Amino acid sequence: MTRLIAIFLLTLVSVAAQAQENTKPPLFTSTPTILLRTPYPANLSKFYIALGMKVGSVAPSGTVNIYHEGGSGSLEILKMDPSTEPGGAKTSRTQQGVVAIFETTDVEEVVRRARAAGSPLVEKWTSSRVDVSIYYIADWENNIFGFAPRYHNPNINVP
Repeated sequence: MTRLIAIFLLTLVSVAAQAQENTKPPLFTSTPTILLRTPYPANLSKFYIALGMKVGSVAPSGTVNIYHEGGSGSLEILKMDPSTEPGGAKTSRTQQGVVAIFETTDVEEVVRRARAAGSPLVEKWTSSRVDVSIYYIADWENNIFGFAPRYHNPNINVP
């Protein structure tokens, strides 16, 4: 009988520990904040506004915060030393170490707007395995971002 009670208590402790573990908040809760640094944040933000992004706020320091729709992440354009030169021109997405990719419901419109805003690079990559294309676009200071269709994965349920 004592052994049965001990097994019962161990089972209760195990179930309680598992229930507590399942109630912990998630470790990651949003998409990241992407940081760009430039001597002229207000000027560079005009490029992203031309793509259709919205400015959420401008800090007294000059930092421009562009929030993604739904508030799940942001692009912050920070002020840096005015004597700093932008990165050199790039001819391919492969010349930038890390490239953030935004999902959009109208990638063709983003590409049209980027060209109209004077993007120095628009490069299309198409998968050889599935029908997915990503456009890589450089801003006026040669920062490269990718733009992909929002509904590109049929296994992801989206509203």
